[in-house]
Amino acid sequence: MYHPRFKGDHYGMGLRFGGLLKKNGIALFGMTELDEVQRGYGMASENIVRKFFPGACEEMRGLADGLGVSYETFSAWLLCISVCLEVQGCSMIACKREGRVVFGRNNDLPPVFRKMSSSALYAPSGGYAFIANSSAFVGAEDGINEKGLAAGMTYVWGSELKAGFNSMFFVRYILERCATVAEGLKALEEIPMGGAYHLILADRDDMAHVECSPQKMRVHRGEVAVATNHFVSEEMAPCEETKDLYQSYARYKTASDAVGDGSRAVSVDNVKGLLGGKRGFMCQYEKALAFDTVWSSVYDPANRKVYRAEGNPSRCRYREDVRFEKICAF
Repeated sequence: MYHPRFKGDHYGMGLRFGGLLKKNGIALFGMTELDEVQRGYGMASENIVRKFFPGACEEMRGLADGLGVSYETFSAWLLCISVCLEVQGCSMIACKREGRVVFGRNNDLPPVFRKMSSSALYAPSGGYAFIANSSAFVGAEDGINEKGLAAGMTYVWGSELKAGFNSMFFVRYILERCATVAEGLKALEEIPMGGAYHLILADRDDMAHVECSPQKMRVHRGEVAVATNHFVSEEMAPCEETKDLYQSYARYKTASDAVGDGSRAVSVDNVKGLLGGKRGFMCQYEKALAFDTVWSSVYDPANRKVYRAEGNPSRCRYREDVRFEKICAF
């Protein structure tokens, strides 16, 4: 993974990242292969992002200029990712007990995405500083900000698409603009959703699990949250096409059985072990699938600790990301 640092205005951060990517010859998989439907969806979504999060559009423009590519094509491509281009097989677990929250997430993708994945430290003008882990750009699959708010997503094969924020842009927005779970939930109520996905938000003493789609969303509040790549409530079932993406049901059962009521899971080591496959199938994909856990993150906001395995956690060690403590302002 790359570990870049960005500070300042959004266009400047994007321009610097685009130049870095071009210098290192990073390929933009599928960008030039968008069909008319995908291009139209991306352009319509760009209008919504510009209304609610104009800084993200400026950052996309900076990236496009740094890479030397068309902004319209580049932004449409980014806003299609995690909706109708990049199928992910991720898993999330969050647990709360006695006021303490631990949140963990595996990011599962074709191994080719290792070359373009990053764990970036952002300090944007007018926003919170945060760490964002991403297999693309601007958006993020998971991360945590200086206020101790962590967020992550998993993909669901939706039954309907509408222009709006994809899951990765929501994670990025929440990290940059929100200080608490409550603020993140308010943003989800106000901003149009594009595609179907799970989001989990966790701060020092609160957590929420949200099933999202263009038709509706369902907020779960409790002591335990588990999300893979299918909706878990009957209410949300009509909003997805039923597909067992990369053994989504098996991963969900492993995690649900392991965490139970949360009493056995509110421990960083237990969550690491669960994500690493010590309690059953979670990340042990067969090599023939050409699919793997590219990174795994565990967040302990109350103790200002962040751990990441940069590879499959059944084979790679978690290491503390000390950047988090340095940017915290509790």
